[in-house]
Amino acid sequence: MRSWKIFEDPALKGRLTLLDDMREVLGAALRTLGYSANSVDTAQLAEAKALVMEWKKGIVKFDSEAFGKGFAAGEFWVTHGYAENVFSELDGNARANAEFFIPEEGGPMYMDCMMILKGAKNTDLAYTFINYIHEPEVYAKIMDFFMLPSINVPARDFMKVAPHYQIEDFAKYKMEFKEDLGEHLEMYNKIWQEIRVGK
Repeated sequence: MRSWKIFEDPALKGRLTLLDDMREVLGAALRTLGYSANSVDTAQLAEAKALVMEWKKGIVKFDSEAFGKGFAAGEFWVTHGYAENVFSELDGNARANAEFFIPEEGGPMYMDCMMILKGAKNTDLAYTFINYIHEPEVYAKIMDFFMLPSINVPARDFMKVAPHYQIEDFAKYKMEFKEDLGEHLEMYNKIWQEIRVGK
């Protein structure tokens, strides 16, 4: 089952984890219901909250720290998380028996970025470091280590390890960048607090 509905499977109850991340979990629920992962519609968010409360019945915990180790130890059978965190904990045999998938309903996504703080003292050194990271052969090694697709196009020619997914999958599965919620952030915070404390 390559769907968020895997969190409703009674056979997996007590063997599941969801990220302890408001935007990731509510975004997943919203996409499962056919809504935008950035919805600020109160009725849609109420539906999403109800769905997450159903998922919550089957999970061990909300976990953004140790889900990879727990999966590797067999404590969890299904984890909502980042492939690199899980597969880095697995040896070759275990990797062959683990599967990573993007749920068919899609979900929220993000982009890791490198930034230089305003007023930083060593900006030239910072730019040199960023340029070094983006040298194709260097960037390829980083992507190979994490088994991720490369946004650095020239680096793709130097990669030796197949990534867990392809950049094209983001469009295929209708993934959405998480947008700034602005004035609606407090509404999300309230819903998440109610989910976490069980109201």
